[in-house]
Amino acid sequence: MPTAATSISWLGALGWLAAISAASFLVAWVLTSRLGVRRTPYILVLALLTGGLTVGYLTWSDTSLTSFATTRWGWGLIGAAVAGALLARLSRHQPSGPRPQGWRLAATLAWEGVMYGITEGLLLSVLPVLVTWQAFAAHGWTSGIGKPLVAGTAAMGASLTVIVIHHLGYRGFHDRAALAPVMVGCGLLSLAYLLTASPLAAVGGHILLHTALNVRGSELPPYATRGVHIVPLGHQRPAAKTAVLAERR
Repeated sequence: MPTAATSISWLGALGWLAAISAASFLVAWVLTSRLGVRRTPYILVLALLTGGLTVGYLTWSDTSLTSFATTRWGWGLIGAAVAGALLARLSRHQPSGPRPQGWRLAATLAWEGVMYGITEGLLLSVLPVLVTWQAFAAHGWTSGIGKPLVAGTAAMGASLTVIVIHHLGYRGFHDRAALAPVMVGCGLLSLAYLLTASPLAAVGGHILLHTALNVRGSELPPYATRGVHIVPLGHQRPAAKTAVLAERR
């Protein structure tokens, strides 16, 4: 992980984690569940919020933006390819529907694949892990025997917490069945960032996953999952649902 100011306090790190969690929930809940904002402008607002949080934390922690973006970038690309390919394969049984064609498909992949992937990767998988790890590093808890494992476990716990809180803001993710595949998928990308120390692993993995879903017509609006069956990663679709989808086509 990139180095940060050694003066980082536990209270300051907890404050940033609380701010990230609150912001991630409110942006989803207010814009989608309450106001019903459409997907395209919602992603724009989410991207601006995530960019602000990222720049704000890097500035507060005195972390170099260049160091943050380029640390172990080679391993990050490998991590993105492995994690993204695995998740794309595991999610291939999600319900699919019509997809845009031609230039509309290209625009969709650029916005909902690349932009949304970058945004989710940073907000859910990178920032919580980075904040937690740097807090432990500032207090000497990332070197020695056993300490890195403690720091890594705490970082993963922070990321999974933000993942759950964020998705609870969407009206379709208020049950365990809907949250489970999201935790597995996003959690794997958080682990990829933790292991490689490169944000490219999580961001690239998110991009590959969303791109694959859009190409197959499996991508759902983040808040329109009510009434749509979400299949656990790696599982086949139930026969009844498959038959219904076949009839619609």
